[in-house]
Amino acid sequence: MHACLLRAVEQGIPRFWVAAVALLCLAAAGQFANAQDTPDSRSDVGGLHSKFVDVNGVKARYYEAGSGEPMVMIHGGFTAGSSTANAFSRNINGLAQYFHVFAVDRQASGMSGNPLNDNDYNYQGDVNFIYGFIKALDLGSVHLIGHSAGGAIAMYLAVEHPEVAKTLAIVAFGPENPSPDEKTRLDLSRCPDQSQYEGLQCRVAMLAWLPNTFDDEYWAADRFMATQPKSREARNKINAGAGRSFDFPAFKQKMLDKIRDEGALQMPVLLVAGKNDVLDWGIKDDTAKLRGEMALFDIIAAKNTKVQMIVISNGGHFMYREHPDEFNAYLTTFIDTWEKYPNAPARGGFPKPPQTSVAPPRRDRPPETQPGVIPGRPQIGQPGL
Repeated sequence: MHACLLRAVEQGIPRFWVAAVALLCLAAAGQFANAQDTPDSRSDVGGLHSKFVDVNGVKARYYEAGSGEPMVMIHGGFTAGSSTANAFSRNINGLAQYFHVFAVDRQASGMSGNPLNDNDYNYQGDVNFIYGFIKALDLGSVHLIGHSAGGAIAMYLAVEHPEVAKTLAIVAFGPENPSPDEKTRLDLSRCPDQSQYEGLQCRVAMLAWLPNTFDDEYWAADRFMATQPKSREARNKINAGAGRSFDFPAFKQKMLDKIRDEGALQMPVLLVAGKNDVLDWGIKDDTAKLRGEMALFDIIAAKNTKVQMIVISNGGHFMYREHPDEFNAYLTTFIDTWEKYPNAPARGGFPKPPQTSVAPPRRDRPPETQPGVIPGRPQIGQPGL
């Protein structure tokens, strides 16, 4: 601001205009303190380079790579916490061989700016921000990929604006899943206070399954972004109650009801789970049963036969970072399959068993193709395969 006023004085602006100029300088200072206007290499990882775009007055940082159909990737984590678009750093270049990839920092996260209205610190505000991002870049219909809380945002966005979601991939357990009935294996008792960055960083680290899930470069960039003034401001506002007037349980239930009862999600949907995700691993279970993710599968599949689920073994909450090539292959194959075979598979029509007989029900006519067989493609188990 001082530099702004100094330039005004040097240019000979009349004294009676100085107060007005001061107000403009103050507004500009506030706007650009909200988020950086230019990339800072200290926030970048994996050889990626940040870009910025204005989303309804808030700067959004994002990575862009590749060409072809647009793909938008939404990270998880708490707002202004320890999760950003950097989480996808091991996936972006691989996916960019087939898609035009955009990985964006959510509002108030990473290097993106904070909401202009404190009432937007909630999932509806997140949905509006990502929708605005897609519109700002004129991306049209995209392949939506969301991890954890980002999966919830992607799913809610697909419900509210189905025209922008060509396909939807929901990765790992998140707030969109029905809540587990018992305590999970995520133990935060060894972590600092979750209202501070150190506590949020500890939580993310505990969600990793493999020792190489995150490296020093990742954590250095993460700390740099999380300690920016605008990030501290966002955490302070959230801790003070910003956005709490938003009734998330009611919002979530409304969305799940729309999906299960009204079939609000009719695009192809892929669920990807890590078999060792402690967020969906009951503390009394020897192995993760993934009850929350299976429950979400059932809700979506109630009215959508284009839903599929993949479970990646030896992978935790960040299985896409732990097995990036495998994850990318699954995602690319899923999208490719529905590009080539866009029609939904026939819904089953089994009659209910008669009350007076134990004989199994029979179809009125045999299926035209074997279940799970894609016409024209070699199938595992055929001679020579």
